[in-house]
Amino acid sequence: MSTQERLDQFIENKGLVFGIAYKMTGSVVEAEDIVQETFLRWEKSKEEKIRSPKAFLSTVAARLSLDSLRKAKRKRETYIGPWLPEPLAPEPMEEEPDPETLDLAFLHLLEKLNPIERAVFLLRESFEMDYDSISKIVGKNQENCRQILKRAKESLKSDRKKYDAPSEKRKKIFRDFLLASSKGKPELLVPFLKEEIVLWSDGGGKVNAARIPIIGKERASHFFIRTGNNKLKYTLDFYFGIVNGSETLIGYYKDEPAYLQSFLIDEDGISKIYSVLNPDKLKSMQNKQKLIEEGLIYPLENFLLFPHTYRKKVAKWLNPVAKLVKWAIVR
Repeated sequence: MSTQERLDQFIENKGLVFGIAYKMTGSVVEAEDIVQETFLRWEKSKEEKIRSPKAFLSTVAARLSLDSLRKAKRKRETYIGPWLPEPLAPEPMEEEPDPETLDLAFLHLLEKLNPIERAVFLLRESFEMDYDSISKIVGKNQENCRQILKRAKESLKSDRKKYDAPSEKRKKIFRDFLLASSKGKPELLVPFLKEEIVLWSDGGGKVNAARIPIIGKERASHFFIRTGNNKLKYTLDFYFGIVNGSETLIGYYKDEPAYLQSFLIDEDGISKIYSVLNPDKLKSMQNKQKLIEEGLIYPLENFLLFPHTYRKKVAKWLNPVAKLVKWAIVR
């Protein structure tokens, strides 16, 4: 097989390799490193007879991910405040990603599992690997893997929910919530929040953030208004985008990502809000101008003023109105 053919085979499976690594580790940076290492091992296997490149690359990626997850587990135990998964780059508005396997809530929920449980659960449920392959990756026999999967499902069952509200419904709730927040009254936010709302913040000890989750609509609404009055937010330029399948606010300070807030919304309202403030976890939001040009993020004021046409360029004569809306949201 030629070098070009081998390269083509890797490129064909690169998305799968990244998907395994990202869902296993919850980190874009670690996933990209695993993709690189998988490629190096693919290059070293030139002399081997590989019947299925997909199976080979999946196995290598899964083993590397499991090793990375074991090391990360120790670090996360000493992490300052809640640890949240690292968001992916914003995605096209037209796409409807699988909310069960990509949203931050699902990835965060997987933190309840130990590395072996997480590996078995994802490889079987998300990537539909057979038990023979899984057993070789995790070093357990097939019957053990079946039992591990059963335990993992039981552990996740009480918190695992599907959020299948239509895109337009989610956007309307999101927009109405933000407009209500501009009035600075917590009671106006309560109708948009579910009873079991949880607000998580990840500053990683590098940025001020809540060290414990904020639970319940009353506490969450007061916390949202209080943090909204933070002077830091006055200096940020806010954009709207879809990140990990959820409606998301992205704040930039001098073109550098400094703030991300992702909303998990279903038919009845907002059930979770994830605030990622740790700058190390916002690298996927860099290159702001490129994201704008590719139509992946839009000025927040455009979305609030023109919910149905926010993707079009706003007429210059409307700029003063847009600035007024922006001021009202971050004041």
